[in-house]
Amino acid sequence: MSNAKPAEDPAAEIARLTAELETLRGRAGAALGRAGKEAGKLAEDARDLARHETEALARQVQERPLLALAIAGAVGFLIGRLAR
Repeated sequence: MSNAKPAEDPAAEIARLTAELETLRGRAGAALGRAGKEAGKLAEDARDLARHETEALARQVQERPLLALAIAGAVGFLIGRLAR
């Protein structure tokens, strides 16, 4: 953006401002495109992490089912006590 004095010719000033607006619109579109791609990548990474952690938890439960049952019972008891 420039701080130049307005042109003597209003039509020329409108043309200049229109061109500048188109440039800014193009830059904004490109920035939004990059942000969208990055958001998609972050969402994919979050899905992969959630899948990995779910699989790890399932393995833990399979390896130690009694411990998992005890933990679930304790958590349920504490939630029940807090909900009163």
